[in-house]
Amino acid sequence: MSTTITIRADEPLREVLNRKAAACGKTVSELVREILEEALTERPLRVRAGHLKGRLRLPRKTSEPWRRHLRQRNWRS
Repeated sequence: MSTTITIRADEPLREVLNRKAAACGKTVSELVREILEEALTERPLRVRAGHLKGRLRLPRKTSEPWRRHLRQRNWRS
């Protein structure tokens, strides 16, 4: 590494970083580098949110008042 970046973190965040780094067997610098790389990596939406696909389940009740209201006001239906 040839560039140094200095960040300011409050004490609770610093403690969390220290604990997490120790649990992973890494230095705080290594952990922060990994976190930054993960956060800044360009990935398509399907990769970033793919784990959510098929997770949302809504009831298909057509008798709900808001559904009736939408259908009455929607000229396309």
